[in-house]
Amino acid sequence: NRGCEQNLRKLKQWYQRRVAITAGEVQCSFLTRFLFDMKFSLLVLVVSAASCIAATQNKLLRFPEELSTANYVILNPDMSSVRGEISVCTWLKKRLDMDRAGIPWFSYAVSGGDNSLLLKAQLHNVLIGSGTYFDMLFSTSIMRDEWYNLCFTWKSGRADYYINGVWVYTGGVHPTGQLPLGGTLVLGQEQDFPGGGFDNNDVFAGDMYQLNIFKRKLTLGEVTEMYYNGRCAELCRALSYEVVLSWGDILERGVVKGDVTMEDDECNNWSVVSDVVDLLVQHLNTRPR
Repeated sequence: NRGCEQNLRKLKQWYQRRVAITAGEVQCSFLTRFLFDMKFSLLVLVVSAASCIAATQNKLLRFPEELSTANYVILNPDMSSVRGEISVCTWLKKRLDMDRAGIPWFSYAVSGGDNSLLLKAQLHNVLIGSGTYFDMLFSTSIMRDEWYNLCFTWKSGRADYYINGVWVYTGGVHPTGQLPLGGTLVLGQEQDFPGGGFDNNDVFAGDMYQLNIFKRKLTLGEVTEMYYNGRCAELCRALSYEVVLSWGDILERGVVKGDVTMEDDECNNWSVVSDVVDLLVQHLNTRPR
């Protein structure tokens, strides 16, 4: 893609300058030049792979401001490892200020009912355990055109909701039971039955980035660290092992409907690749003389 081509072009320009300098410094033997070329080939392979991976992960989902029940992302994830506890975290930026029903961004529904797990940006969340509705009320609102980190964490008998690393759910109701399997996950709409029953008043308009589902209830410290690390940071290694459905999985396996688009994010992963480049350049500079 374009990002990979730009990175490789930069490397090619660096290489051409470096060869010119090398030729001026020493009279290269065939073996020296061959080894130098081989090292550069390794550099190209590593950076090309890193750039392409970064470009894939560095996408956001944009839900249009023109509200429509046709705009959503749908997939059928395997939730077997999160039946008794789960955490769902994402970064959201809403585009509209409207008195609507809480701005749904995550809806998981199974056959025979509506939402088993419904997460909203404001007003409330609903978790259905053992067929019982639980309203998790909170009064915190999010501003338009600002990024927020939202995290829902649950283990049977205890549920918590965080915005920007701050615990906002102050109710005493904590759902019990198990999350049912075989459901449909929809992003950006609220389901009344699997894959449908949408309402134009229950539509998300804005940007979504780095939504991950974890197989256990995250602690306050882990949620807070995720927020303070920033939107462009990668998950710490320990947390990455707990992911059962990653943002990359969603972008790859989710079916994008209506006018939802996949856009380049402002996060610049070239800084990560540059660290790799710097290390390899140091190695290149130790070429045989």
